[in-house]
Amino acid sequence: MKGPRQRLIRDEGSVLRRLTDELGLTPGEAVAYLRALKAGSIGAGSEGCMSLAARGMLIQARDEKVYLPVHPRLAISNLFRSFPDRASAQMKAKRRMADKLTLELIAAFEAGRNRE
Repeated sequence: MKGPRQRLIRDEGSVLRRLTDELGLTPGEAVAYLRALKAGSIGAGSEGCMSLAARGMLIQARDEKVYLPVHPRLAISNLFRSFPDRASAQMKAKRRMADKLTLELIAAFEAGRNRE
C-alpha cells in the first residue's frame, strides 16, 4: 500500500543540470533517464534511449517496446567509467558529486519499479 504522494526528487532542475553539465548527458538524455526512473520504463522511440542504453543507463525490455532504467548506483557508475581521466582532482570531485546524485535518484527508481 502506497502512502501519500511524495516528491521523489527534491530539486529536479538541479539533478538535470548535474546530469548535463557535470556528467555530460544531453538535456534530452537527462530528461529521458529521469522519466524512465519515475515511471519504471520509457518508450523505445523516446529521445535519448539508444544513447542511454549504450552508456549503460537503460536496458531494452524483452518485448523491445520499452527501455527499463538501470539502478542509479550502477547507471551513474557506468557513465562515470566512460570518462577518460578518473584520477585527477577534478574527476575525484565529480565522483563525489556523482555519488550524491545517485543517492537522490534511487528513490525515484524504486518508486518507478513499484508501479509495475
